[in-house]
Amino acid sequence: MIQNRWVFDISNSLTFILILLNLSPVVSQQRNYKDHVTIVRDEWGVPHIYGEKDCDVAYGLAWANAEDDFNTIQENLLPSKGMLGMWKGKEGAVMDFVVQFLGSAEQAKLRYEKEISPAFKAYLEGYCKGLNDYAAAHPKEVKVKKAFPITPVDAIATFHYIGALITALQDQLKDVTAGKYDTLGVTFASNAFAVNNLKSENGNPILVVNPHVKFEGLFSWYEAHLVSEEGMNVLGALFHGGTSVFVGTNENLGWSHTWNKYDLVDTYKLKMNPEDKMQYEFDGKFKDLTAKKAKLKVKIAKWLPAITVKKKFYQSVIGPTLESPGGDFYSLRWGAMNEFRTGEQWWKMCKSKNYDEFYDALKMNALPRFNIVYADKEQNLLYIDNGIVPKRTTNFEWSKVVPGNTSKAVWTEFYKQEELPQVKNPDCGYVYNMNNTPYSATCEDSKMLKGDWDDHMDYRTGDNNRSLRFMELIEEKERVNFDDMKRIKFDNQYPKDGNFLQSISVIYKVDANKYPEIKDILVEMQNWNKVANPESMAATYFMVTIDYIFTKCKAGVENFIEGVPLDEALLIEAVTNTKAHLLKNFKTIKVPLKDIQVIRRGTEEYPMPGFPDALAANYSKKRESDGKFEGFVGDTYTMIVEYDKNGVARLETLANFGASAHPESKHYTDQLKLWIKQQTKVMTLDKETIFKNAERVYRPGN
Repeated sequence: MIQNRWVFDISNSLTFILILLNLSPVVSQQRNYKDHVTIVRDEWGVPHIYGEKDCDVAYGLAWANAEDDFNTIQENLLPSKGMLGMWKGKEGAVMDFVVQFLGSAEQAKLRYEKEISPAFKAYLEGYCKGLNDYAAAHPKEVKVKKAFPITPVDAIATFHYIGALITALQDQLKDVTAGKYDTLGVTFASNAFAVNNLKSENGNPILVVNPHVKFEGLFSWYEAHLVSEEGMNVLGALFHGGTSVFVGTNENLGWSHTWNKYDLVDTYKLKMNPEDKMQYEFDGKFKDLTAKKAKLKVKIAKWLPAITVKKKFYQSVIGPTLESPGGDFYSLRWGAMNEFRTGEQWWKMCKSKNYDEFYDALKMNALPRFNIVYADKEQNLLYIDNGIVPKRTTNFEWSKVVPGNTSKAVWTEFYKQEELPQVKNPDCGYVYNMNNTPYSATCEDSKMLKGDWDDHMDYRTGDNNRSLRFMELIEEKERVNFDDMKRIKFDNQYPKDGNFLQSISVIYKVDANKYPEIKDILVEMQNWNKVANPESMAATYFMVTIDYIFTKCKAGVENFIEGVPLDEALLIEAVTNTKAHLLKNFKTIKVPLKDIQVIRRGTEEYPMPGFPDALAANYSKKRESDGKFEGFVGDTYTMIVEYDKNGVARLETLANFGASAHPESKHYTDQLKLWIKQQTKVMTLDKETIFKNAERVYRPGN
């Protein structure tokens, strides 16, 4: 339903696919990790990994994740070695080009020894050895020969190029380069909220972790529990190939991420020397462009060897540079261009024992972006609009192309963590973010004032349906409990009002009698209670109609904040389409939501709960074969955790499918049965309970 442009073409023959957050490993031959690692699979197949040292746990995580989805891990890490094109063909080769264009592997070689701490190097070595050992033990599963072993340079190179992509560098690249711009329907629409004793019924802090990404594949979550004798005990979710938990909880504290809207990338147009195309003016002098060539190995067919394709690019003092079809040269600069410690920061966040340690980890400022919502057993709450944000002067229009002939436009400093928009321990006892403006992160009395921060800090302008509905629900009761927080998380109703609903108010104002052919549908929509009940036909009409409007207007997730330009003529066109669509595919207009909105994995298909931009946020794409709307992104991982003074008092989680990507496994869809009912599973950090109820206990390779 929502279409964001996350895919672009760098040349006329190559198609790029964005790959979100992945991490890759390193090699060590010194330690026999298998003797120090125990993997415990619970009744849901979730791995609880125990090791003597952190590096042992990293080894076990790599092994367990590879057991469950080695294909996705390889798809994530191969670009750092320039090998995705040898497996995925043209689209993989474009990712390989991006890594070379950004200089990720080249810079990683220069920075690894100096910038990565010895402790994290040891951790990465364990992770890498686990993945390499798995590849050696399962050679038929390896997609590209000689892809293994993975090295430390591959690890931080992967962090680097992914960091560039999550700053939205691809949006700038597509404006510079020629080619077709495809649409990949990927929306990041996460929720996160937390309360402390000022709002909690029993005085215990409660955190809800609820990121929304793709249901499976590169953007899907993998749940794991990591425990070492060096102080790690963290359960949560990571992307396949990640080296530690990205969102989750340890014994003392927890956190989640949501997508924010910083402007983190700038494009500079170079002023070229009219006498020498390979020189550009900078501070009154001409400098030579450095010409480079990416060597891309592309698999054309299974029965043919990969061919080598070369593509030229350049380097200026500003950054990596491309020539446009018109012969102009543009350099790119982004916040995370010199950052290689992203994985290390997440690892330190996992090991933090209290607020001060957690905030010290944040001070690394190595996460390219993401809001952070945090809670701990000491009653601390935090919301921070996090990112590697450049300090820009006011002399340039940064939303447009910037002149590349002056160092005055080339920023080199960044806002420190303390300088970013944030709220700690508000008087009303709760913080939240649903991809709305950071200046609505808590109750009205404790809100930040936008004027306290620079205008370019975050470009989200207001509230969406999810943030408005959250405020309605959180204010319904003076205090809330664990079950209330769960009810809020699974809520399927739109708010009473908001920019989006006002923008489509013509739905409620139009005279249905003027349009007898579609009167029944219009009346149902006008009388809809805004609840996405599975039995609701009005919800079906609304979804199909709004999908048509969004497609026609080329609208995206931001339009749930800004609204859409809907007039009566477009409404009638859209509703007429809704009727035709239902009659064509269902032979009736009386189609409840449960019959048209579905979730599928493998051969299994079920009615999908939730609704676009509801708190239970699920998004779907129209299926041409039968007219159903199949879910592809949304409510993919849920954690609700309550803390008392001793630590985690209650913990429940949910994944949208299951722990395994193998269709023959009973854990391929076992959690889907809970997910469609909006139920959770009970989890624990307690070792005795985990071993007592284990489905399987083993060492890697056994």
